[in-house]
Amino acid sequence: MMVQRRSDLASWRRSPLAISTLLLWSVGGGVMAGVVVAGASLLLAIRTTDHLVEITLTTVAAYGSFLLAEHFQASGVLASLTAGLMVGNVGRKRAICEGGRAHVLAFWEYAAFLANSFVFILIGEHEAHTGNRLISWASFVAIGFVLLGRAIAVYPLCSAFARSTLAVPLKYQHVLFWGGLRGALALALVLALPESTPQRGEIVVTAFAVVAFSIFVQGITMPLLVRKLGLLDGHNDQDEAAAAE
Repeated sequence: MMVQRRSDLASWRRSPLAISTLLLWSVGGGVMAGVVVAGASLLLAIRTTDHLVEITLTTVAAYGSFLLAEHFQASGVLASLTAGLMVGNVGRKRAICEGGRAHVLAFWEYAAFLANSFVFILIGEHEAHTGNRLISWASFVAIGFVLLGRAIAVYPLCSAFARSTLAVPLKYQHVLFWGGLRGALALALVLALPESTPQRGEIVVTAFAVVAFSIFVQGITMPLLVRKLGLLDGHNDQDEAAAAE
């Protein structure tokens, strides 16, 4: 009987309903954790004008929301993202004093620099011995799907506003498409996968290949694309002069 129940439970966990439920909880629970922790931190921040205390409270909001969400098996990344949105929008206007805003922004700018550096160093050490695996069919397919997803996100959305005051010229749509760079966030997400995740090593390598393509191909060729499209100031002036003639 116990074996049968365990088998039924394992089957249910693999069902579409169970997966959908876990996904909804991961997203919704992460957002709720971010709102709760960030809200509590901002309520405390209102009572002080000390920029060191304000920096500490924003740190608590970011890391505390992550820990709370992970404790309840929700998305810690979404929790931190929600907390950051609350602190950045609500906190800067109401909770954080005028004199402390510059200190908070400077601290988090440096923290972001450190986080990006550590993530890339970590992924470099992790994949140093698997460089030959970066060039694989899985990597090419993943890069293709990422570019396709970016195109779907840019061109149809921009075309929906083509006849409005929010219209985006086609040249700038090309820049938006090719400028969808991936970096530390994608690497941090894939490194956060549990060790027990099937094919985790292949997923990490593929994610690193996508990020590497984004930085070394899209990033390096972006200035060339901008020049070819004539979006630099010098080219715009020449185009305007030619049109006037």
